[in-house]
Amino acid sequence: MEKQRRSTAVGRLLVLSAVATCTFEATFTEGLRSASRFRLSASRRSLSSLSASQGLEFAQELVGDNERQLLSEFRRCYRENPYPEKLNLFFPNEERIISLLYASTSSYTSSSFLSTVDRIFRQLHAWPSAWPLCQKLLSPEHPWSEAYSKQIIAEGFWSPFDFFTVDLSTLRPLQRYPLEELRQQSSTGFRVVERWLKKLEEEGETDEKLQGFLKKFLEQDKINSKEQVMRLRPLEDLLEYLLSTLVDRIFEISDSDAMTAIVTARDLRQRTILHVAAEQGNSILAEQFLQSVAEENRKDFATAKDAGGYSAGDLALLAGYTSTAEKIQSLGGAETTPPAALKFFPAAEGHPKRSDDGGWNEEPGVPPTVEWLKEYSKTSKTSTSQSSSLCEIDAISVDQFDWTVFQTHYVAPRRPLLIKGGVKMSVSDRVKFTRDGLLQIAGTRPVRAFSTPYEDDFRNVPAVEMPLQDYVNFLDQRDQESDFERSEKLSYIFERLKDDEGPLSFARSPPKLFKEHIKLRAAQFSLGGQLMGSPLHYHVDAVNSLIYGRKLWFLKPPAEQEFRKTVVYEDLAKSGGPQGLRVIQEGGDLLYVPQDWAHGALCLKQCIGLAHEFDVVFRDAGPVSVETVNAGLGVALAGIAFFSFGIITWFVQHV
Repeated sequence: MEKQRRSTAVGRLLVLSAVATCTFEATFTEGLRSASRFRLSASRRSLSSLSASQGLEFAQELVGDNERQLLSEFRRCYRENPYPEKLNLFFPNEERIISLLYASTSSYTSSSFLSTVDRIFRQLHAWPSAWPLCQKLLSPEHPWSEAYSKQIIAEGFWSPFDFFTVDLSTLRPLQRYPLEELRQQSSTGFRVVERWLKKLEEEGETDEKLQGFLKKFLEQDKINSKEQVMRLRPLEDLLEYLLSTLVDRIFEISDSDAMTAIVTARDLRQRTILHVAAEQGNSILAEQFLQSVAEENRKDFATAKDAGGYSAGDLALLAGYTSTAEKIQSLGGAETTPPAALKFFPAAEGHPKRSDDGGWNEEPGVPPTVEWLKEYSKTSKTSTSQSSSLCEIDAISVDQFDWTVFQTHYVAPRRPLLIKGGVKMSVSDRVKFTRDGLLQIAGTRPVRAFSTPYEDDFRNVPAVEMPLQDYVNFLDQRDQESDFERSEKLSYIFERLKDDEGPLSFARSPPKLFKEHIKLRAAQFSLGGQLMGSPLHYHVDAVNSLIYGRKLWFLKPPAEQEFRKTVVYEDLAKSGGPQGLRVIQEGGDLLYVPQDWAHGALCLKQCIGLAHEFDVVFRDAGPVSVETVNAGLGVALAGIAFFSFGIITWFVQHV
């Protein structure tokens, strides 16, 4: 009955507020931001803070006289983990935490005590192994749970975007190593993971669904170990299920005001929690969120658009999560098709001219005896345009590029894009990447090469090390040999450039089209010859500049995500060519690869390029990927309704 009452209340509010969607006046948005800042408590943390909470960030705030024993318990379990900065698996004593809370006060609804509960909840939530304790902490049997719902969640001091997303970065070793490899790399780290899995096995004895998710994860782990590829969807599904049980508990203690704050919250891109679940392919969470709204009003919630005009179903489809989109459609009753994005760019004025070879050897190209490579080796030396190159993703000419369109319809919904001629370097900058220019500037700089980039991160193998001049000579000599596809001759330079980089410091600068709009995370320099490259992998948003050369790329959406520890040419030789969306990148082109899209690349001739990983800066609000707006009812309505300036003024003055 209570669940139905909450659902109906939220549904009525959605009907009232769903007047218009997708666009917002600048004044209105800024007024809402100011209001939301006013309402946030000092202890509130952004999504990035939670993700980065590898230690005791929240527990360290337990400094009151009655909180020291709680902090002591957190420190005890923290010391048990030898790799706390990489593996967020900790095991606090559940009974001790609860008993200490009861003993710390007699006023369980006071703001100071609820602040203590909130710090504990946030710290436990950062540790997947402690999610069962999160549920116990907010059990309805405790005298503080109802007050926590009313005073923390409903009042806007709590954001669902911080707590209702699956974040694999808390288990980083499991992103790169199967269990057996982890045991070999770190026996102590493996024991921590093993302890967690044993606890899940024990819980699975009374939970068949958990038992099923755990079984699928362990089966996939064996496949990953055998094939030297990390496919992590079963691990994500396991974490999603565990998180869904915590969501159930939060919904259980939440009254209609708290549910309204949760369901109608919007982030800086005006997305709901349903958008976030859809983009991650989290069908279980999507179903929970939809069922929290009255059935007659679910369509309004399911079809709500973000600032770019995308529904949750649109984001699921763009990421390849067809089953999640179908789940949303079945519950929300709305079929969806993501808007075509190319139409938002201005019309092309022509095709950029191909750059010269920069002195890098374009011969002999790929072996003519390899059948699957023949279609990629065809290129006209006399052609002055790039219009005929193979490209199975959206592509534009540099003169069409518009940052606002790009951010709204490619970065936000995670669509890849090829920008022909997008490198746009000055003559003085471009000459630094020519063969002669590079050797003059950095010829004596030591370089490290691997057949698989960063191979020593996951295998005990030595790098091929030599001065850059010697490596260039190696490339030239290799071109004269007939067996250059042998693995020992596929050593590829792909180096992360540090902040204090010396000779190659000029390569850290992002492309001009991006430079003023991003916060740089990492800059990488690449140099190699035909058949060298990178196997399928994924990471945050990145723009890849090919200054000279020709590359074959292949991309897969997040639903088909994988991280391979193999040699890319050997992979493609076994499979008979690349799988996924294929793209030929010519010298002078930029390729944008969205966050979580798997991508690999193969050089078709000598190639020199750059890769810049980044966060997009959202106006003056900081990087969009690490900021959220915690919206209570008034702020949440901003994401759905279009109000007049008079209402905005009233809202800011009275909230």
